[in-house]
Amino acid sequence: MLIKLDGDIKSQICSLIREKYTDAFASLVYGPYAGGYADEKTAISILAVADLNKPTLKFVSERIADRRAHLLITDRENFERDVENEHLGGILSENLLVPYEPIAGADYLWRQEVKIKKKVIKDALANLILDFPEMSKSLLIKTEYFIFECMARKAALFPLTSYRFLNVIGGEIGGRNLAMMTRGFKAAVEELIDEGVLQKINGDMLKISDQYVESVRERRRHRFKTLFSTTRTSMLRYALGIFSDVRKTLLDEYRIYRMKRAKNKSVVNSVREIGNPGKYIFLSTASGTVAFTEKISVEEIVRRYMPKADSSSYTIRKLGGILNSVYILKLSDGNLGNIVIKVFKDWYGWKWFPLALWTLGTRDLAVFGKTRLEREYTMNRLLSNHKINVPKIIYVNPEEKVIFQEYIEGTTASKLVKQLYKLKDGEEKRRIHESIREIGREIAKIHSLGVSIGDCKLENIILTSDGKIFFVDLEQAEKGGDQAWDIAEFLYYPGHYALLPPLNVVKEVVREFIYGYIESGGKVENVKRALSPKYIKVFSFSTPPHIIFIISDLCRRLLRDLEEKSLQDFEGS
Repeated sequence: MLIKLDGDIKSQICSLIREKYTDAFASLVYGPYAGGYADEKTAISILAVADLNKPTLKFVSERIADRRAHLLITDRENFERDVENEHLGGILSENLLVPYEPIAGADYLWRQEVKIKKKVIKDALANLILDFPEMSKSLLIKTEYFIFECMARKAALFPLTSYRFLNVIGGEIGGRNLAMMTRGFKAAVEELIDEGVLQKINGDMLKISDQYVESVRERRRHRFKTLFSTTRTSMLRYALGIFSDVRKTLLDEYRIYRMKRAKNKSVVNSVREIGNPGKYIFLSTASGTVAFTEKISVEEIVRRYMPKADSSSYTIRKLGGILNSVYILKLSDGNLGNIVIKVFKDWYGWKWFPLALWTLGTRDLAVFGKTRLEREYTMNRLLSNHKINVPKIIYVNPEEKVIFQEYIEGTTASKLVKQLYKLKDGEEKRRIHESIREIGREIAKIHSLGVSIGDCKLENIILTSDGKIFFVDLEQAEKGGDQAWDIAEFLYYPGHYALLPPLNVVKEVVREFIYGYIESGGKVENVKRALSPKYIKVFSFSTPPHIIFIISDLCRRLLRDLEEKSLQDFEGS
């Protein structure tokens, strides 16, 4: 039979503390009695904070209302330091994370509760930022994430704690207890919003501020500090001295959980089974928000994104890709468009070695599948928000490392260049020239956002039938990065399309691209750097030396002409 913490028991607790521990100014009941799931065998767990002249941490047993009681007594300084930085390993402050019943000093305990929950949230945010450095600015988070992430992390560090969490949020009283815990987390969130750490999006969603992401990433570079001072080490040892006593409360939690499990086999046996933290993190896509942990079938993708299509009639064909698995999902009705499915594999072994060798000393490529997926998603969203044409992302699952995107129908820039090899003067040739110049303009716009494309070969640039230019395969794109590499790859890489490409066509491509890039505000310095031996050596394996010479020489002459024209315009004004 469950026993509630009634007014009589609370009154006797208050009298006991007043009589025996006169310096105590704040006290609370934690554990099964506070959570509403205590039985006749359960001891009452009490924490008292006192104004004492020396560090104190002791555990005593008492009798209250004919029941066993475990009383944990500490001084104010130790308690507050445990709240601020888990000075005692969280033995004290952890009791503020779960439901508790204040006996005295309720206002003080509330302030400390909000403080510890702010710390928990900031720790969770730091972990997200370090785990998903590229994607963290795009995450949409619900407050519940911090509760379940905290539970999962603490249960992993100390498994016995998991039974407390399972008891607290399981069964009929789970909703009531979760509401009690959420109140403090919401107050902590509001303070973090005021401090510029979080931003509120779409009502109940939260977003990490760009400034906080950058500050955490910067601290990561300087995080090698002394982890434990001598004082903290000694206090932790002191804390461990009473841990066998504190463990009695957790053993009560274990006993209660086992009794529930014996009566009902459907009782879950993992904190994650009750609330996987990942289901409270979302990413925006063209078809709405998607939870981190959401796993979805191809049929469901088709139903959501293309409601007019027959979700049961489609074919999937491998598009290729040595370093990724890329598939195209073709619908029976070709007028409704197609979908690209991209699975990001980790690069390792001999598949990765030739690519690493090719760019050695010039370009650092993202190797891990998770990192490349992050970049693809983050840069796609950034460019789309700035009116750069990129494929719409329909669905993303970071845990499975998979992205569904719209398939872009059109002609790649590589095919345009190859067409130039065969064309004489005429309207078609002038149209292709203008398209190449427009590609230069678009790349300049991307660079003006502080973004480098990373994989700027012509196969990743598509011209659609309505004249739009799309950039695909953004898995190497990043904020910052090497913009000169983008220019070098665009200019030198096509040199291998033909054994002896017409020199006039090579010059035309270079001229149109450079003019388009510079006239849209592209940095001259980027072009100059692309002409250095650092980049030329990378493409010397595939592009004939005389083609590389012609490209680099023409670029220098075009830059010189542009600088002279700019000077003349300045003098003329």
